[in-house]
Amino acid sequence: MGALILILPVLAVDVWLLATTGKKQFNIWKQARAWTRLAGAAVLGAALGVWLGSFVEYKWGAEIRVAGFPIPVCFFHLENGEWVDFPLPSAMIFLGFIANFLSGLVVPLIPFKAAEFLRSVKAEL
Repeated sequence: MGALILILPVLAVDVWLLATTGKKQFNIWKQARAWTRLAGAAVLGAALGVWLGSFVEYKWGAEIRVAGFPIPVCFFHLENGEWVDFPLPSAMIFLGFIANFLSGLVVPLIPFKAAEFLRSVKAEL
């Protein structure tokens, strides 16, 4: 259950970005009939989401590897020259994969959120 401390904030940020910037950008592209941009962002986000949730592995040290980004869903430890996995409980793996997938889905929206932030700061100056 301690994994929820990592998973819930990441899920909250991902849902927030999709509900604010994602919805706004979707409406802009829909009004401009820019279906290729919308499809491109959706395909790129889905591909990144699957890649982050399923294929990303990185090292935390000489004897520890982790699968999944930004939420680790499986840990590997080097014992006697062989990698031994220590997966999380299945519910945490599922929630971690969902969080990783949503993180990949919102990556194409980050430049739009940065532009929105810069516009609001510029308006205040």
